[in-house]
Amino acid sequence: MPVIDTAGEIEVGPGKTVPIRASAVGAKRYEWTLQGEGQISDTEGDAILYTAPEQGDAIAILTVTAHNDQGASPPASLVINVPPIVAATVRLDELAIPAGWMSGGTRPESFINLERGGAGVCQTGADCLRITYTPGGEWGGVVWWPPGCGETGTEGAWDRVTSGTCGINVLEAGNLTTVNRLAFWAKGDQGGELVEFKIGATDILPSPGRSLGKVTLTSDWTLHEIDLEGVDLTNAVGLFMWIASDLDNPQGAVFYLDDVQFEGVR
Repeated sequence: MPVIDTAGEIEVGPGKTVPIRASAVGAKRYEWTLQGEGQISDTEGDAILYTAPEQGDAIAILTVTAHNDQGASPPASLVINVPPIVAATVRLDELAIPAGWMSGGTRPESFINLERGGAGVCQTGADCLRITYTPGGEWGGVVWWPPGCGETGTEGAWDRVTSGTCGINVLEAGNLTTVNRLAFWAKGDQGGELVEFKIGATDILPSPGRSLGKVTLTSDWTLHEIDLEGVDLTNAVGLFMWIASDLDNPQGAVFYLDDVQFEGVR
């Protein structure tokens, strides 16, 4: 707990609350004043709480004067620096691989193909993903999960996935303090492709997960975002997935994904 007895300086993160105490021998009453942004819980007593502004990038000066029967002490001040919020991202391909192939048929690879889109096709660069879904298996999809889970079909892979034993902490892996959303660019080859995008599931952490529902793609690159506020990503397995069906895409579907990333604050 920071103590005000002489002039000093501390740093408090945006939106954070810290206790601050004054120390003066023989004091019977304290008087607190705040200049700048933020809030204090009280103006009297030897200890108060300071709450920094949510937006950050602020400076406040907290001053306290001690009183006793002989009068008031010289005021002591504490400078509080609140650093700016630093937006940060971590790419999906730094955390996970598209290893969880799924289908209503017996062999997902018969209905799903993944390949690089190449220069001139991608939203940025040349490393976007071109996905082909062929009807015939009723439905199909791919889950991106941590490399430690293993490939689909390898011994114990789905057990590790559904038990969460191969999960990762997205915040620690991305050096983030909070994760606000999963953002990605997508487009259809022809337009009209109907695909669901989600993170987690009822049996794959984070559970129950979040979904955009079925998205009708256009032939232009479009930014999509999955709100992750309140989602526990400290042991995540199903970091991203898409699902398509024969019913929604009777002629199949070809679509592209690019720049899939978690966005938050560092």
